[in-house]
Amino acid sequence: MTPNLLEHSHNTVTRFGNEHGARYEVAKCRCNCWFCPDCSKLKGYNLRAKLVPILQSFNGLLLVTFTIDPNLFSNPESAYLYVMDKRCISVTTQDLYRWGYLHSRRYFYVLEWQKDTEQVHFHVLYDASYIPWEALLRSWSKHRPKDTGQVVGDRPAFGTILVSKPEFQGGHVHAARYVTKYLIKMPEEGFPEWVMQMGEHRRIRRYSTSRGFWNNPTKAKPSSNSKPRTIKRITYAERIKKCGRAVNLFEIETVIVPDTGELVAQRFWVGQLEIDSKTLFEHLWDPGKPERQRRSLLAMSIPHAKKIIDTVIGKEVQWIRVRKTRIAA
Repeated sequence: MTPNLLEHSHNTVTRFGNEHGARYEVAKCRCNCWFCPDCSKLKGYNLRAKLVPILQSFNGLLLVTFTIDPNLFSNPESAYLYVMDKRCISVTTQDLYRWGYLHSRRYFYVLEWQKDTEQVHFHVLYDASYIPWEALLRSWSKHRPKDTGQVVGDRPAFGTILVSKPEFQGGHVHAARYVTKYLIKMPEEGFPEWVMQMGEHRRIRRYSTSRGFWNNPTKAKPSSNSKPRTIKRITYAERIKKCGRAVNLFEIETVIVPDTGELVAQRFWVGQLEIDSKTLFEHLWDPGKPERQRRSLLAMSIPHAKKIIDTVIGKEVQWIRVRKTRIAA
C-alpha cells in the first residue's frame, strides 16, 4: 500500500497502512484536579521534574514549616483564607530577605492538612542556608489578627514554626522529591470536607511559588477584542466525581522529523466519547500494563474504531465532542 503523505506542522506525516488498519488510542478523560487521588499523582511527578532544574540554581536549600494557632480562628477554612488574603508567606519572605537571611526571594511551598484539627501547614522551601528560629517567629507573629487580643500563656502569637529540613543530603533532587511527596501522596483519611467543597467560588492551591519562580517569559496581554473564556467552576468534590466518566479517542500518526529523519509517533485528538473509562478498559486488552489509563486498538478508520468500542461494550457509545476535521480526514 502506498503511504499517504501529508504536511502537518512543517513535518512530513506518514500513515503506514496494512491489512489491520491504523493505530488508535483511547485514554481516560481526567479531571486534572490536584485533589483527585489519580490525577494528583501524575501531576505531582510532572511538577517534580519541572522543579529539579529550578532548585539547582538555589544557593541554599532550607525547608521551614509554618502553622496557625487554631484558637485564633473560628474554623480551619477561615484560618487558611486569612493567610491567603494577608499574603502572610510572601510578607514573611520579604522580612527574611530584608534581614539578610535569604540568598534570594524565591520560594516554593506546599500545603499539608493536619489530621486532627484540619488546619493547614505551610511547608516552605527557601533559597537559604540558615535562618534563626527567632527571626522566623518574629516575622510570623506579626500576622496575628489585631482583634484577637494579647497572647495568652505560652501559646504562639500566630502559630508555631519548625525548621523541618535544615539541609538535604541529596541536594536539589532530594529537595524536589521531599516537597512534592506532599502532592503525590494523598492523606489516608482524605481531605477535609471544607476543602472538597471549595473550588466553585474560591480555589485552593496545593502548592505555590514566589513571583518569577519558573523563569517564564511574561505573556502578552490579550487584546480587548478577544472574547474571555467562560468556564463554569464546580467544587472539587463534583469535579472528581466526573473523573474517568468519558474517554478521549486519538489517532496515532508517524511523523518523520525533517532534520534527523527520526520517526516520532504523534497523537491527534479525534473526539470524546461518553463511556466510563474503567468499564471500557476492562474490555480492551493491554499487552503491557493493564493498570495504564489508556488502551490501543487497530481500525481501518475513525468510524471503525468507534464501532469496535461499541462492540466490546455491547451498546452504542455517544460522542460528547468531536473534531470534525479529523473525522473528515
